[in-house]
Amino acid sequence: MQLKFPSHFLWGAAISSYQCEGENYNSDWCLWEKERALERAETACNHYHLFEEDFQLARRLNLNSLRISIEWARVCPQKSVISDEEITHYSAVVDTLCKFNLTPFITLHHFTNPIWFSARGGWASSENIDSFLNYLQKIVGALKDKVNYWLIFNEPLVYIYNSFICGIWPPGGRSLKTALRVFKNIIAAYITGYQEIKRIYKDSEVIPQISLAKNMRLFSPCPKYNLGLNNFSSFIRDKIFNYPVYDYLSKKKYLDYLAINYYCKEYVRFSLPLGEECNHSFHKEHRNYLGWYIYPYGFYEILKKLKKYSLPVIITENGTAETRDCFYQDYLVSHLKSLAQALEEGLDIKGYLWWSLLDNFEWDKGFGPRFGLIEVDYNTLRRKIKPFAYIYAKICKENRLY
Repeated sequence: MQLKFPSHFLWGAAISSYQCEGENYNSDWCLWEKERALERAETACNHYHLFEEDFQLARRLNLNSLRISIEWARVCPQKSVISDEEITHYSAVVDTLCKFNLTPFITLHHFTNPIWFSARGGWASSENIDSFLNYLQKIVGALKDKVNYWLIFNEPLVYIYNSFICGIWPPGGRSLKTALRVFKNIIAAYITGYQEIKRIYKDSEVIPQISLAKNMRLFSPCPKYNLGLNNFSSFIRDKIFNYPVYDYLSKKKYLDYLAINYYCKEYVRFSLPLGEECNHSFHKEHRNYLGWYIYPYGFYEILKKLKKYSLPVIITENGTAETRDCFYQDYLVSHLKSLAQALEEGLDIKGYLWWSLLDNFEWDKGFGPRFGLIEVDYNTLRRKIKPFAYIYAKICKENRLY
């Protein structure tokens, strides 16, 4: 059976600046690695200098779109300093995307902040919102003639959870009160940023499409030690982490499309206040390199719930880190089947971006997990297309799944 995708479907991949560029020494993540003696990103994939080679490889795989991010700490190395050199660099990056007929998706905040921003209280201080908006205005103003798709934030709840509740990301906070304040400030920055982008484009023939990338998980109660409380915690995590941001922003009409990141199912066991992840091994359920439960049908279940928003959907991240190529292929094909099922039921899905184009630095997990369509030898920086990526290339070229 063949599954045909809509014409002009966006087939692509995603990357982020800190994870692949290298030498982002003004970022809070760089300082965090030093202070905590963690594995260092350092040169990473050296994408900052090898971006043209990487975009050529994307075209070899028949991709027609690519999601990248801008490193705020490069563009604004100090509070009142804008680096014209870095704006010129990112303009050249976007020009190169366009040269290779890769539709750009630009993310403005992908977890990292300038060191000076964090030192002034970061997102916990509402007084710092203007600094982010100043950066946003400079970047959007410089790239508006080349870019239609904008993502102001990537996975804000993931950032807040890891940085201000679990404390495993900078600044290492463990305060629900601070986390709520950060959430309020990020949403305020998003709304004002949305309005600013619309204002910057007001005399343009292009209508910018603006969103934030939202991580979605299929939450399921842990079947072990379950007296009904696990069901309660699973329900709470689904209601808090999956939908409220989109509920609020769509009601206020501050979303032009839904940008969905989906990876896996999470088993939840009871704990206060939000429940916790249950990491027991369950028979016959495949877990990837990171121990995530792979559940393609959950992708369909998440997607079908998005119909209520009556907005176009773009999958801005979907992927896995595995130890064998066959698992990558199984993941890709099974998730695209779930996506095709949602399409058949009337969901307006415009595109699909695999995470990631390149193997890269995976935050507190370091360089171990390999999500890329393209393998990177971190010693030589040599690139090599993985076997499963050729399956994806065939799907992208023919716009169909066999």
